[in-house]
Amino acid sequence: MKKKNVFRVIAIVAFYLSLLPVGLFAEEDDHYIQPDDYFVSREEYNDQTYINVYLAKEMTPASATKTKGEGEFMQVTDGKKYWTKNFYITRIATDKDLKLGVKVIIFDRSNEDGYRAPESKEEARTENWFMAKITDTSDLFKGIVTVSGGYKILKNNLRVIIPKATVTPKGGK
Repeated sequence: MKKKNVFRVIAIVAFYLSLLPVGLFAEEDDHYIQPDDYFVSREEYNDQTYINVYLAKEMTPASATKTKGEGEFMQVTDGKKYWTKNFYITRIATDKDLKLGVKVIIFDRSNEDGYRAPESKEEARTENWFMAKITDTSDLFKGIVTVSGGYKILKNNLRVIIPKATVTPKGGK
């Protein structure tokens, strides 16, 4: 009789846990970036060597008709909120992505080999990131690419931008 009750309690707990929002148990990739994380900037990346980008959460979705294409975001590091049209969903780059001219987002921490990937969740979510373009792939066999500014980046520290057209909107129209 006790075994039946234990299984019943486990089943009930499992059922209630399944009702919780998925965001409560957000999955992270190898850079500790969660599926609902964005990288944002106040400035657009054009011909600069690089720009700083900030890890953020979406507060108000961008809408072409209601917000002039801007979304409201809160920076993870300091809680500051602002509106911007410069927001990016990313994923870890694969070898196929590593081509000249591709915009990449990079964790801003280096060692003797180049800029490295974050080693902890705390690093990834509290330290700086930047955006640059791949300018040289001749050292890719060593696991290194060069980006604008001549910075050497370990290939496991590269994120590519997912085109907005392929991202499912969360509410903005």
